[in-house]
Amino acid sequence: MTRQSSQLRVRGVIFDMDGTLADSIQYYYRIACEVAELAEAPCPSRERVCELMGSGDPDLLRKLLPADYPDVEATLSRIRRTRGPMWRRGIESIEPIPGCVGMVHGLRARGVRLGIATSSGRALPHLERWGVRPCFDAIVGREDVERRKPHPESVLRCLEKLDLDPADAAYVGDSRIDIEAGRAAGVHTVGVLTGTSTRSELESTAAAYILKTAVGLLDLLPG
Repeated sequence: MTRQSSQLRVRGVIFDMDGTLADSIQYYYRIACEVAELAEAPCPSRERVCELMGSGDPDLLRKLLPADYPDVEATLSRIRRTRGPMWRRGIESIEPIPGCVGMVHGLRARGVRLGIATSSGRALPHLERWGVRPCFDAIVGREDVERRKPHPESVLRCLEKLDLDPADAAYVGDSRIDIEAGRAAGVHTVGVLTGTSTRSELESTAAAYILKTAVGLLDLLPG
């Protein structure tokens, strides 16, 4: 289950969203393929899309198209304008990774302070549908920071809102940039295998713990 056998003793847990709590990676892959199709470009592999998502590259859509693609900005602007509203509605219907709703409620019942530090927007409308928004004491989205992960700003801001020292918290994420951001913030780091990164990729970032899913936190943290 983990790279370390000892339990993790913390007062708070901060989560990434996509690929960590939200079962959204396949949805974003479908969007990537749709962008390529509308641009009349080859559909990227799922591995390539996961690599770009896991890198935190702000030019992800541009990187989906060939380097010599003509009028790339005009094409992407047209695609965003025509398809963006439908994509945003689709995000609202994303489901949680199995077991994560119960895990969130379980940690909350133990008195663990919970937060989210995500590169997505702060609204996260699916949290209401899942019935977990009241469980989170702090949510930090991309509109709240100047520097994206792997910079630790989002994790540090969430720690401040939770009123926790880094040593008293863990950051849980599915990608290399999540682990890098957590380590830079000084918190304990937990990688999960439900998103963009493989076990070997998470191990390369020296994640303190690696779980199959975030549900494993119920065993990792003392009851």
